[in-house]
Amino acid sequence: MPRNQRVACLAGWALLGLAGSLSAALLPEGIELHARKSATPLPAPDPALWREYGFQEAETATYEGRGRPNEKGVTGPVKSFTVSAWRLRDSTAALAVWQILRPADAQPAPDAATKVAARAGAQTLLAYGNYVLRFDGYQPEHDTIHQLILSLPRFENAALPALTRFLPAEARARNSERYITGPVSLEKFAPRVPPSVVAFQFDTEGITGRFTDRDGAVDLVVFSYPNHQIAQKQIAAFQALPGLTASRSGPLIAVVTQAPNPDAAQRILAQVQYEATVTLNANAAPPPQQNVGELILAIVKLAGILIALATVAGLLFAGIRVATGGGFGNIRPREDAVLTLSLDDDPPKRP
Repeated sequence: MPRNQRVACLAGWALLGLAGSLSAALLPEGIELHARKSATPLPAPDPALWREYGFQEAETATYEGRGRPNEKGVTGPVKSFTVSAWRLRDSTAALAVWQILRPADAQPAPDAATKVAARAGAQTLLAYGNYVLRFDGYQPEHDTIHQLILSLPRFENAALPALTRFLPAEARARNSERYITGPVSLEKFAPRVPPSVVAFQFDTEGITGRFTDRDGAVDLVVFSYPNHQIAQKQIAAFQALPGLTASRSGPLIAVVTQAPNPDAAQRILAQVQYEATVTLNANAAPPPQQNVGELILAIVKLAGILIALATVAGLLFAGIRVATGGGFGNIRPREDAVLTLSLDDDPPKRP
C-alpha cells in the first residue's frame, strides 16, 4: 500500500478509535487493514504494586484482517494478532510497568518507534508516554504506532525519568532493572532497605539492577533525591544499615544490597557518578547586517501608509465640509453684503 494511502487508512482508524473511546473502549476499532474482533479488560496482576505505579486502565484486543497487497495487488492471507495497552499515571510509571512486563529473554529493539522497546520472539513491548503497548504476532511500523497513539484516550507524552541514565551500564545483567516509586516496590525489589531510611516523603525514586563482578553477582539500588542537601542528610542512615554499603554522589545515593565481598561492592559503587547538566550562556550573536533591499522595501511601505492616511484624512475633511454646508474650501463664493456711501465734497444746501 502506498504511504499516503496507508496514512489515510490509519487516520480513519484513529477517528474511529476516538469515537470508540467515548464508549469506554481503550484500543481503536482497527489498525491498518485489520479490524478489532474482540476486546477484554486486563486486571492488574499485583494490585498493590500497580496501584503504587499509578495504574489506571488496561485492555487487550484481537485484530483480524488481510495483509497489505504486494506489487501485483495480491493481498496476503487473513492473519490475527493481539494488542494490549496499559495506561499509567505518567511516563515514569509506564517505564516501571514496562520493566516488569518485559520477558526475561527480551532483546532491545532499536528499530522500534520508541526508545523504550524490547522484542521477544513474535512479541514487541514498548512504552510510549504514559502507555505501555504490547503486540503479539505483529510488528508495527512507526506510522502505525503514531496513529495508534492518537486514538488512545488521555495520552500524555513526557520525558523519561533522568534517574535511568545514572544506573551503570557496564556489566549490568540484561532486563534486571526495576523502578522503585514507593514502599511497595521497595519491599518487592530491595527488601533489605527500610522505607524510613529511603524517606519517600521527599518524592524519592529509585532504580535497581544486578551486575556481574569478577567475584560474583552484585545487587545495586540508586536513589534520587530532589537536591544535594537532602541526600547528604540521608546518607548517614544508609551507611548505618548492617550488611549494606552506601555512597553518595550529588543528589544520588547508591546502595549495594548484596555482594560477594566488600571489594566487589566498591567496584560497582564507583561507577555511580552524578554529572549535572550545565547550560552555558551562549555568546551574544553579532548584530544582523543591514539589507539594502529590505530597507528600500520598508521605505516604500512607509510611504504607502502615509499616502493612504493622507487620502483618508482628506476625504474625511471634505465630507465634514459638505455635511456642514461649507463646500469644498473656497470654491463656492460667498455673497457678502456691501454698504456704499455717497459722499460729495460739498454737502447740499438747504432751501
